[in-house]
Amino acid sequence: MEDTNRQASEKDGTSYSLDDGKRLLEFLVEKGLDNESLVQRYDEKSEEYNKMQIVRRYMAPTSIADTLSALYPSNRENVRILDAAAGTGLVSVEARKRGFVQIDALDPSEGMLEEARKNNLYQRYICDVIGDNTLDIANDTYTVLTLVSLTSEILKKLSVKCYEELVRVTKSGGYILINHYDYIFDTDVMKANLADLESRGLWKLADRHYVEEPHNGVRRCTCIYKVA
Repeated sequence: MEDTNRQASEKDGTSYSLDDGKRLLEFLVEKGLDNESLVQRYDEKSEEYNKMQIVRRYMAPTSIADTLSALYPSNRENVRILDAAAGTGLVSVEARKRGFVQIDALDPSEGMLEEARKNNLYQRYICDVIGDNTLDIANDTYTVLTLVSLTSEILKKLSVKCYEELVRVTKSGGYILINHYDYIFDTDVMKANLADLESRGLWKLADRHYVEEPHNGVRRCTCIYKVA
C-alpha cells in the first residue's frame, strides 16, 4: 500500500484507490435501504470489500483484537468467540494473530461469509441477521461476543430483544464488545437500549476504549460489557 496514493495493488496489475473505496462505502451504507437490499449489496460487493478496507486503513479489527488480548492474557486457545457482523473475517484475522482460534461467524451475507471461508477463518459460519429473531445458538455458548462496524443505520435501531439475544448466547462473566464511531453510541434508541439492559442487571459497562481512525480523524469507541 502506497502512503501517498493509498492504493491496493492487484495481481492483474490494476490498483484500487481510496476514491474507489469511498465510492464502495457510500454504496454499502446508503441510507433508506431495507435489510434485504443491504444484504444484496454486500453479497454483490463481497470480493471488493477487503480492498476497500485496506485503502481506508481500517483499524477496528486490530483495535478489537488488542482489547481481546487485554481481557484474556492467557489460555486464549480456550476462549470461544462469536464474531457478529463478521463480514469477510477481518476481526478473525487479527484475533488469530494473537492466539485466539475458537471463533465462529455470524453474518446475513452469504457472499461475505464465502470470502471468509476461502481463508478458513471460522469454525462455524452462521448466515443469519442480528435482529429480533432467535439465533440457532445454544444458551451460554460463547466466552466473548464481538460486534464490530455493524452498518450504523441498523446498529442505531437495534431493539432491546436483539441485545437480550446477544446476552443469551454469551456465558455469565463473559464479555460483549461493541465497536463503532463514538457518536453512534449517543443516538437515542441505542443509548436507551444499552442502558435498559444494564438497569435490569443483564450486563454492566466495564470499560470504554477510544481510538482515532487515521483516514478521517473520527474517533471509534469500543464499549466493553460484562455479562451477568
